Amino acid sequence: MYSSILLAGGLLVVVALTACSNIPFLGSASPTPSSNLTYDVPVMTLTILNGKMLPGTNLAYAGKTDTGAAKMLIGGLVAPKQILDTVDWQGEPTANVKVKLTMRVVTFDENSVTLGGSAHIELTNVKVQPATGVSGTPSAALMEFSAPVTFSLKPNEQIPGSLLFYTGMTADGAQFGGLEGYPYRKQADSLQYIARLAPKVTLRLDLRVINFSETGAVVGGTATIRIDP
Repeated sequence: MYSSILLAGGLLVVVALTACSNIPFLGSASPTPSSNLTYDVPVMTLTILNGKMLPGTNLAYAGKTDTGAAKMLIGGLVAPKQILDTVDWQGEPTANVKVKLTMRVVTFDENSVTLGGSAHIELTNVKVQPATGVSGTPSAALMEFSAPVTFSLKPNEQIPGSLLFYTGMTADGAQFGGLEGYPYRKQADSLQYIARLAPKVTLRLDLRVINFSETGAVVGGTATIRIDP
């Protein structure tokens, strides 16, 4: 499954979801949001156009060098790169958000360079606000990542990054608290949620119920982390 995202500054990101990863969560009898969240994008590619900078970073592309190498700029310094050479970056594009890109050059020409690799995102001091408290977001994000996620929930355990929690098994299906409207889902049913985690960070969960019982539920899908300018 693939998703394409056009970001500001001439950056095209294509994320390939190949596996699901568990995000640890410590639940309690009464749901409490986690203040620290971690997401991993296992496989992704991005293309930076000539003369453009990767938004939120100090990485830029300036075409080919005189010797025919890719002319990457890292912190303003020229870094000639060939195919399969590393282009890594880590930093904080906004407060309480750390991003680590582990990339290699896939292809390049005078017009653009394409990098492939993975991304690691850490969010701290998270304060979840439900969708009803999220104002409209601009059309162009500074950065946006889609990470595969699975959550194994005991009754009353909360889905990280949301106010949703598994209430338990009922005759109508799995019951979830923190939802607006109909709270029941059966196996393979969708479960969506959007929240503001910080002033410039939004999380969208696109999940499906994998299975559920009296002792717990498993949901999985994608978590899209959007960082606004």
